[in-house]
Amino acid sequence: MELEDVRLVADGLRFPEGPVAMPDGSVLVVEVMGGALTQVAADGKATVVAEVGGGPNGTAIGPDGAAYLCNNGGLTKGSQQPGCIQRVDLGTGQVEVLYDSCDGVPIGAPNDLVFDDHGGFWFTDHGVGRRGALTMGGVYYAAADGSSIRNALPRLDHPNGIGISPDGQVLYVALTPRRQVIRRVIAAPGELEPTPGIDMRRYLASQELDTSIVLAGLPGFQELDSLAVEANGNVCVGTLVDGCISVFAPDGSVEQVRLPDDLADIMVTNICFGGADLRSAYITLSATGRLVHVRWPRPGLRLAYQELPS
Repeated sequence: MELEDVRLVADGLRFPEGPVAMPDGSVLVVEVMGGALTQVAADGKATVVAEVGGGPNGTAIGPDGAAYLCNNGGLTKGSQQPGCIQRVDLGTGQVEVLYDSCDGVPIGAPNDLVFDDHGGFWFTDHGVGRRGALTMGGVYYAAADGSSIRNALPRLDHPNGIGISPDGQVLYVALTPRRQVIRRVIAAPGELEPTPGIDMRRYLASQELDTSIVLAGLPGFQELDSLAVEANGNVCVGTLVDGCISVFAPDGSVEQVRLPDDLADIMVTNICFGGADLRSAYITLSATGRLVHVRWPRPGLRLAYQELPS
């Protein structure tokens, strides 16, 4: 895939992630290593909107126009705090914690989130190490007003990026070390259809497994980070080590898109879509602290509460 209008928007960011394209042409990013929600203007000027502490990891605009953040609690010594979901008033910078536990169990390391059309949001818990042991991650569903949260998909291996198909019927989740994008059918807000599991009798008879839960995977030494969905249903995932965007088509085929050599980065973590035609793609290059813009060949999917330029 040949990219157009590839340009550097901003640098000097402290491990940027979670880009959100705003209608005025600016982009919100979280600075994971800086504990901040930052707004990058079209001219590249970066302004801190709120100091949120810990390690903010993913962002989305909710039905009330506020920014909702996944905060993993901090990746550096001295910045650690409980993992939580935060709400930031973009007008005042006021920060509040909406959730830090579910059914009395602390949330581990919230990573990424996506709102649905019903006003709730799905988010991933990447899992954390405690007392020498690694806790499994999961996928949660929560109300934007802080009134309810449920663990919809427990015991996942480092879930990271999360997104919803254009028809609202499929939830996509990227598993970082497994290098897979899995998919689950959404039965109702916050509820997923059960998986069929492995039918050993059917397998022994046909030597075929039901692999519908896995959209596709990557070979080699690569890992998957956060994602965005295109209007046609493609799932675009930030890909680590190889430093690219992996585009997973609904049929399971994969294409990898690389930036020019002068923008190479082993931590291509995230992508979002903006602009009037949703073909302005903003990509976070976290190792080098940069935010870049590319003209994407296809429009992205408009998110539930995303405002576009008039």
